[in-house]
Amino acid sequence: MSNLSIEQIHKQKTGKVSDKWSSYLPFYDELFQKYRTQKINLLEIGVQNGGSLETWKTFFGDANVLIGCDIDERCSQLQYDDPRVHVVVGDANQPETYERITAISKEFDIVIDDGSHLSNDILNSFMIYFPLVKPGGIFVVEDAHTLYLNEWGGGVLNEFSAYGFFKKLVDVISIQFWGSELPIDVYFRTFFPLGQMPAFIQEGWVESIEFRNSVIVIKKSLVASHEKLGERVISGSEAIVNSDILQLRK
Repeated sequence: MSNLSIEQIHKQKTGKVSDKWSSYLPFYDELFQKYRTQKINLLEIGVQNGGSLETWKTFFGDANVLIGCDIDERCSQLQYDDPRVHVVVGDANQPETYERITAISKEFDIVIDDGSHLSNDILNSFMIYFPLVKPGGIFVVEDAHTLYLNEWGGGVLNEFSAYGFFKKLVDVISIQFWGSELPIDVYFRTFFPLGQMPAFIQEGWVESIEFRNSVIVIKKSLVASHEKLGERVISGSEAIVNSDILQLRK
């Protein structure tokens, strides 16, 4: 197994071309480090020339399955000498492609959306594949800067864009503090008709969301719940400034 970082693997690779922004590489080293020696299943939507799959198979030396999906028919020519790597050609958001992907693996530790970068496609891919992310796993949206661009279906003031959706999803993480005032399906009427909220949002499977320049990372909870704050834990015995706090200790 290679001890190289993702940045080193990417910059030193020959073979198939891989196209990543420089800020992604050290961030991915940090984000993916805990998965490096695990038998993970990974799905990447959008692989183009296939070089990123070579990076993943090198970095995740103990991975179980690495699937790349791309709509471009020319991706059917991509060949790998590693049986863990699979290439599925088709639109990831279409049922027949979904069935071919899930025939290989029905769950994933990591899903990376590097597909069309169109706002509607990003939304649809998240709705379709986040439920397949294992508890504690992550869903990564790459090149999210397109969501600020009108020609990609975005726009900084576009409340209907995928960025608008993920910003709303931030509030769901803290719904235990406002859910009694406003039903969650009403809050999301911009995106879903009443009664058609995705179950994974209603059940509390979204643990956290991190926004970086051009990258969004959504982590799945270990257990579905909207009570994410946990119990108040007060330790120590000396409270010379505010002794009232001792009354709150269980």
